Amino acid sequence: MNLLKPENVQICESAADWQDAIRISTHLLEQNGYVEPRYKEEIIANVERLGPYIVIADHIVLPHARPEQGALQSQIGVTLFRNPVTFDNGADGQLFVTLAASDNNSHLDALMEISELLSEEETVNDILASSDEETLYRYFQ
Repeated sequence: MNLLKPENVQICESAADWQDAIRISTHLLEQNGYVEPRYKEEIIANVERLGPYIVIADHIVLPHARPEQGALQSQIGVTLFRNPVTFDNGADGQLFVTLAASDNNSHLDALMEISELLSEEETVNDILASSDEETLYRYFQ
């Protein structure tokens, strides 16, 4: 997957709440110049307005916002939380695959690859059990 660089993969123990998890999961993308600082707050505002639409399956969260909401370059960040993060509707997330898309089309192939990868429950369980960032990254290559 050419939209993911190893420096945008991290494993964290926990987050204070889902908003903190969004801030953590966008941190590396912001630090490495793929999104503006406001991007994380735009995602949070979207979830507060629309509900937790970013929770796409059990344990899987796809934080993203529109290109004009602060995405500078297309890139993906992967954050695995050891302890589940609970959203307001009771849904839990551990694997945050944060998407920054600089336009409406360049990320579509990556989304299809992610969707295929995460469609198998056994694979998701293996990903959630990743021992380190390198192992986690390899699942998305």
